[in-house]
Amino acid sequence: MKNIEAKNFFEKYTEQPSASFFALPQSGSSRINFIGETEQQKFVVTYNENIKENEAFFYFSEVFEKLKLNTPKIFKINAERNLYVQEFLGANTLSEIIANEGLTKEVVSLVKLTLEKLLILQKATQNKIDFSKTFEYEKYDELPIMHDLYYFKNFLVDVLEVHYHKSTLLKEFKKIAQKIEALEPKGLMIRDFQARNILANNGDVYFIDYQAAMEGPAMYDVVSFLFQAKANFSEDFKNEMLDYYFSFYDNEEEKKSLRASLKYCKLIRFMQVLGAYGFRGLIQRKPHFMGSIEQGIKNLVEFAKQEEEMNLYPELKKIILELETEKIRKKLKEMN
Repeated sequence: MKNIEAKNFFEKYTEQPSASFFALPQSGSSRINFIGETEQQKFVVTYNENIKENEAFFYFSEVFEKLKLNTPKIFKINAERNLYVQEFLGANTLSEIIANEGLTKEVVSLVKLTLEKLLILQKATQNKIDFSKTFEYEKYDELPIMHDLYYFKNFLVDVLEVHYHKSTLLKEFKKIAQKIEALEPKGLMIRDFQARNILANNGDVYFIDYQAAMEGPAMYDVVSFLFQAKANFSEDFKNEMLDYYFSFYDNEEEKKSLRASLKYCKLIRFMQVLGAYGFRGLIQRKPHFMGSIEQGIKNLVEFAKQEEEMNLYPELKKIILELETEKIRKKLKEMN
């Protein structure tokens, strides 16, 4: 039914019958994306019943278009605000290109270009965003941070039945939230800035799926991109790309703040991602997320072992290290 409604809306917009019209596979979102094609060009048609989410996407798209950023234009929105036609910016995500080609010279160029375009977006949007128009949170403060920490606890740790002392862990969560809330510099944080939400086309990159954006630490999106489990970049490459990103900053104090915020951005991102993998994979049984849990755990465990600051959070560190035990590996295998 949604297919027919979306197709009719698309044909009304283009004023011609579609040459082809098909739905794309869904991932973590409830949005349904279709590719609509006329004889001349392709478009993306999106159906989403979450109007608040749509409104945030429309708002950011409008601002980004005015700032000439690499994001899709919205061409038409229906009266109910649950169906819209947007620009088609390419068929291949950066995630697919990395998986198929590895770190070729061209892929490294695309990774560098992504970091450049991210910085351009961060700088261009400074003082240009009305954060009251965001989807779920205006800023990455105590509420969303605690939500992400609980996400990890509820959908991974509790599902895998890892034991811990509750009040001790929650006190540690509170300390972590305070640290993250104070991170500088701040700016527009896309939040789910990873290679599957980046399209690569004709040597350029385009950002999609930014409806959950809010104000937050600048390093968060850099970490989301370079340390994503699926890409599995080597440590040397991640460090090289971090230095490349830092090189864009002339102000030494700002550069120092960015480096200082790196460890806490890694910690919260690794935990948030594992919570999402637990929910989408262990609870909703979506294969893509099930397949990413092992690498997600590896990232978090390596971080907990290497980062001295984790000794300030002994209960959390104990839980994280337990995730790599044979008992948990066996449990994950059984749940798979």
